Amino acid sequence: MVTNETLNEVYLQLMKDRPRWTLIIFASIYTILAIFGILMNFAVVYVTIRTKHFNNSANTLLALYSFFEIVHQSGHFLFAYNVFSGHDLMPCFVLFPLRNTKNIFVYGVILPIVGTGGFLYVFSLNSESVGDLLNAGSMSDVALDPHFSSNYAFKIYSATVTFILMGTVAIYVLLAIFLHFRKAQSNSNSHQFNLRIFRSLFTIVCVNVGGYLLFDILYVTIIWNEAITPNLLTKWKWSQIVGILLNVSAASNAPILYFTSQEYRKTFDKELKVVVRIFKRNSVQSN
Repeated sequence: MVTNETLNEVYLQLMKDRPRWTLIIFASIYTILAIFGILMNFAVVYVTIRTKHFNNSANTLLALYSFFEIVHQSGHFLFAYNVFSGHDLMPCFVLFPLRNTKNIFVYGVILPIVGTGGFLYVFSLNSESVGDLLNAGSMSDVALDPHFSSNYAFKIYSATVTFILMGTVAIYVLLAIFLHFRKAQSNSNSHQFNLRIFRSLFTIVCVNVGGYLLFDILYVTIIWNEAITPNLLTKWKWSQIVGILLNVSAASNAPILYFTSQEYRKTFDKELKVVVRIFKRNSVQSN
């Protein structure tokens, strides 16, 4: 197992490089992907609220999923803040200050809502000195650090996530089979609409779930493979690359809907014209 000092030395090496190109490049990529992903996922939420015929369970599910991706991608701004503000690193105890609280409300409500705080809290239960461990603010750092990854909670978490991902794919495959053999009027408008929405949903699930599965596979085959990544610094760089691939899939909801759903494409085009018209009107008034 790698000690706190060794892992901290890796982060300090990244910080001492002048200029800190490694941190800057990864933080810039994550920030660009986060901004793009937030805009794309917000577009899905926006058109769902604005369009009456999207007021059904499937479209609402898409909007909720996009909203949670916005929350996920917002977390990358912490990494960008650390790098571009010059702070670079922070102790892990800063990320979970509620760790030692005895308030049941905090355990039951606050930590689950915070998400990342709860994630770090669970993985730090058996790590007495983990609070002093330095962190660059990247979400991938948590899964990389042996103090977390060697914890039994991490193994349970990884197995549970993999099971959920595979189960999600299985459910959609079964649903596809059900819709294919369902005895319904194939020419009915509602049936055709449901089929189109399902195709979009299925594509989104495959791309997003595929991103997380790819994340798991690459972690096992590359990041934890000593022949490919012999030192912790190399592991850190590869973990960021894998995280970037995951965030590309997380930002794909709106583009997938645009190219696979005629209804969404029309709605996106309509709302985009409204936004462009508003900007043009404001620019004319300012001039």
